[in-house]
Amino acid sequence: MQFPEPQVCLAAWDAVVSPNILVLGDLMLDRYSWGTVDRISPEAPIPVLKLAREEERLGGAGNVAMNLKTLGCSVTVSGLIGKDSIGNQILEILANEGLDPKGVQQESDLSTVLKHRMIAGHNHLLRLDHDPPAYYQYRNYTNLLKWLESVLPGQQALVISDYNKGTLHPSLLKSAIQISNSLHIPVLVDPRNHGNYEIYEGCSWIKPNRKEASAASGVSITDKESAIKAAGLLQQKLNGAIIALSLDKDGLLLFQSSEEFIFFGTEALEVFDVVGAGDMVISILAMLISSKATPSISAHWAQIGAAMEIQHVGVVSFEREEIRKRFVYGHTSTKIVSLKRLQRELIFNDESSLVITNGYFDKLSSTHLKFLGQLREFKGFTVVAINSDASIQRKKGEPPLLDEMERARLLASLQSVDRVLIFDEDDCCEIFRCLKPKIVVKGARYKYRQIEEFKVINEIGAQVEFLPEYSM
Repeated sequence: MQFPEPQVCLAAWDAVVSPNILVLGDLMLDRYSWGTVDRISPEAPIPVLKLAREEERLGGAGNVAMNLKTLGCSVTVSGLIGKDSIGNQILEILANEGLDPKGVQQESDLSTVLKHRMIAGHNHLLRLDHDPPAYYQYRNYTNLLKWLESVLPGQQALVISDYNKGTLHPSLLKSAIQISNSLHIPVLVDPRNHGNYEIYEGCSWIKPNRKEASAASGVSITDKESAIKAAGLLQQKLNGAIIALSLDKDGLLLFQSSEEFIFFGTEALEVFDVVGAGDMVISILAMLISSKATPSISAHWAQIGAAMEIQHVGVVSFEREEIRKRFVYGHTSTKIVSLKRLQRELIFNDESSLVITNGYFDKLSSTHLKFLGQLREFKGFTVVAINSDASIQRKKGEPPLLDEMERARLLASLQSVDRVLIFDEDDCCEIFRCLKPKIVVKGARYKYRQIEEFKVINEIGAQVEFLPEYSM
C-alpha cells in the first residue's frame, strides 16, 4: 500500500464542505485550573499551585464534537448527562459553541462526569475526577433510540465515542450501527478499554490506541509485526472494519487487510501533552470519510492532526486551514498562529511573561537574527508580529521581497521565537490591546520617536525595551 500523493491529499482536504456528523457518546466536562508553583506546602511535601485562572471545556464525546465544529462540520451531539450543575454547564457550552444539543438527555438520577486538571506551565500536577460508575446496566434508552432513528437519515457519518461511562449500552450501539448501515452511513468508533469489541460489530472504522488494541486482541503490541497481528484479529471480530491503530510515538497503522496496510510515522517533535490526540484522529477521519476521501488520505491527515495536538497543553481544536498549513509548510507552521489561536494558547502559559516585537521582517539577514536572538534575554514567551503583504503594500507602495508565509516560516524556524503572528493592520495597536504583553521590544531607532503604538503600550502598562537593531 503506497502513501497518497501530496497533491491528491490536498485536493481531498480542499473538497470538504460541511458534512453533517452525529457524535454519540459519553459527554464530560473538562475543567482546567492553571497557575504557578513557587513553593512547597508546609503541611505536606506537595507543590502549592497559585491559581491564575480556570476554564471549562467539553470533554469526552464533547471534545470530538468541538473538533468537528472547529473543522467546519455541522455537528449534532447525543448522550446522557445528569440534572446537575456540571450537566447544565455542558448544555450551556454546547449552546454557546453552536452545537446542536437536541440529542442530549438529562436524567435526575445521574451524576455528570467531571475531570479537573491542575496545571503549572506545561506540567500537569494533579487530575481530580468526579467519575461515578457506569450506569448503562439499568438505563432505559427508548427515548434516545427513538431520537436517533429520527435524526440519522440526515447524517453523513456517525461517530461513537465510548468512554465506558454509561451512554453506550450494547443494545443502543447495535441499533445505532444497524440503522446507520441501512442508510449507508459510515460508523466510526473510538472504543473503550476492554476486550469486548463484538459490541461494535458492523462499524465501518474503529480507532483503538495501543493499550486498547492489546486488551481487545490479546496481543502485546511492541513492534510493527505485533501491531499488524493485533489489527488483523480485531478486524476478524468486527467482520471487516477498517482499523486505525494509534501507536503513540510510533504513529498510526491503517489496516484494511493483511495485504493492504500502511504505517504513518510521527515527526520528531517535543510532546507537551498527549490528551486529546485520539479525539483529533477520530474527528479528522470522520470529516474526511464522510466527504468520500479514501482511507489512506483520511489516515494521513488524521496523523498530522494528532502530531499538532500533542504540541499543546490541554485539548485544542484546530481550524481546517491550520492543519492545511502544517501539511504544506511542515512542523514550523504550528508556530504561525492567528490572534484568536494565540489568545487561546496564552491561557495555558504565564501571560505575565509575554514578550512581543513587531515589524516587516522583509529582506531577512543575519542582522535580523542577531536582533531576534536577544529576545531570549527576557526569559519569556516570545511572539514576533509581522505585517501582512497587504499591509506592507499600503505602507511602502510596493510588495515585500518575501511573501508573508515565507517570512513567517523563516522566523518560526528560529529557536528564539515561540510564535509568529501575521497582521493586516498598519500598526500593532490592536494586537497589544488584545494580548497585553509584559514587554514590547523595539529597535533602538524608535527610542526618540512618537508613534501610535507607544500610547497603547502605556495604556496597557507594558514595559518597552529598546535593543540594537538593523533595518526591518
